[in-house]
Amino acid sequence: MRITILGAGNSGCAHAAKLVENGHEVMLVKTSRAVHNDNFYMVQRLGGILMHDNTQNNSFFAKLLATTDVCEGIQWADVVMVLTQSLQHKILAEKYGKCFRKGQIVFLIPGNLGSLWFRKYAEDGVIFVEGESTPYDARIVEPGCVHVLFKNVRNAVAVSSHHLSDNVVLNQIDQLFDSHKYLRRNIVESAMHNPNMIVHTIGTIMSASRIELMKGEFWMYRESFSPAVWNLVNELDREKNIVIETYGGTPLSYLDACKWRNEEDLGMDSLKVFQEYANTGGPQGPSSLDTRFMYEDVPMGLGQLELLAKKGNVDTPLASALITIASSLMGTDYREIARTHSSIAALNKAEIIERL
Repeated sequence: MRITILGAGNSGCAHAAKLVENGHEVMLVKTSRAVHNDNFYMVQRLGGILMHDNTQNNSFFAKLLATTDVCEGIQWADVVMVLTQSLQHKILAEKYGKCFRKGQIVFLIPGNLGSLWFRKYAEDGVIFVEGESTPYDARIVEPGCVHVLFKNVRNAVAVSSHHLSDNVVLNQIDQLFDSHKYLRRNIVESAMHNPNMIVHTIGTIMSASRIELMKGEFWMYRESFSPAVWNLVNELDREKNIVIETYGGTPLSYLDACKWRNEEDLGMDSLKVFQEYANTGGPQGPSSLDTRFMYEDVPMGLGQLELLAKKGNVDTPLASALITIASSLMGTDYREIARTHSSIAALNKAEIIERL
């Protein structure tokens, strides 16, 4: 298939290279000039990306197209993968929603209900799919070169606004990386099962002073989650699952979801799976509080959790407290960002359910 990737950061470059390795034609589209400019211009100059894949212990040069013309990239593709930060979904939808065409699959990872924005501007018949976590963790290590660090064993998606059956869409998505074999019941369930909403926010907020003092010599997955902090994880998990059930989804704990994504052997203890990931696969950082763990995952994760809860007459005191603390730490009103960017802010519960 022809696959266009919107977003040329760590994730976009890694998944572009893997798609080429899997036999697809790929166009990588840079949607902003905020970061990774030197890398993108090197990719254009080389005509591809050099990938070192730690999961397979190999290297591969992925020949691909690269452009800053977003609409051209969209119209060229059979499938469009949106791998930008979810804060950009509203802007991309407003600017380029009309570029999508009927029958085209638009796959957002992380979804965070972004398909509701895109549906507002795209024509009827565009097929929107939301994912929770990218198949691969990766880092750009130098311009034109990306290292793949870790692969999820399983991935789930939710399908929204479509004219085909969910299973037909799932089969097409699974052709990309051979790990998307599972469906969530709706896009709220998918958004709430995004692991970053829980682990990134709690891990960063509760380690704020250490992150600032260590200036990069910090490993959040290894260092943040003491027994007392796990009490916070479990309580936020409880609030999340109540919201999922309120909107017709299936609850699942963060630890069990982590094991399901990362471990072949589902008989293993879930906490041990997390600890093994932390010790062997969890990335270093963050190096400061100016991280997407705060400016994306608080408003687009916890903020949407709080909004969904209020519209469903559910209380989420811990989520609300974490948003308040994060806002105070950073001098930023993350609730205002959540309201501004959230695709659900103007909807009531019945309207949200109607759009699932």
